[in-house]
Amino acid sequence: MDINIDRNFEKSGNYFENYAHDKLVKFFSKYPFVESIKVFFRGKKHPTKKVKIQARFKGKDIFVEATGEKHDLALNQAAIKLNAQAKKYKTKFYRKAS
Repeated sequence: MDINIDRNFEKSGNYFENYAHDKLVKFFSKYPFVESIKVFFRGKKHPTKKVKIQARFKGKDIFVEATGEKHDLALNQAAIKLNAQAKKYKTKFYRKAS
């Protein structure tokens, strides 16, 4: 299953979709170069839960993934990895002029 997180997202009845939105929407305001985020996760029947995130930065796609006992925990770990990648991208492409 996949979840697309857009800037103009409207709340739905799905708990994980709302949780993912609340967790990832801050990337749009913190990093203006983030164009879109897609979340993919493994179904309920697997013993370990895996979440993959594909983020579209201006001119580049970033992929991160994480596993956990629950989807929420896996999403938290993937968001931490995505934040690190966004910081690297920002440092490389958006340096202040001296």
